[in-house]
Amino acid sequence: MVAKYDAKNTEALRRLVAGGAQLRAFPRPVMEACLKVANGLYDELVAKHPEFGKIYEPWRKFRNDQLLWFRVAEGSYDGFMATAASAQSGRK
Repeated sequence: MVAKYDAKNTEALRRLVAGGAQLRAFPRPVMEACLKVANGLYDELVAKHPEFGKIYEPWRKFRNDQLLWFRVAEGSYDGFMATAASAQSGRK
């Protein structure tokens, strides 16, 4: 399912760019503000709905553990491949 999602996103991005869209990452302050608001919402939900906390707390631990793995394994590889692909195609 994830592979299909990734493949469809690639196709969609190509259509958007072909139509003139300019792709940009969100600025770091925007990402930080979104994370702060999201974490505040999750905290509220945990306080109001203990059943949500039973799901959210183990998931959060799992997510944080996975971030460590992905930073080492996937993040460095993805960064390398993006740079290598750009260099091969003459883009910087």
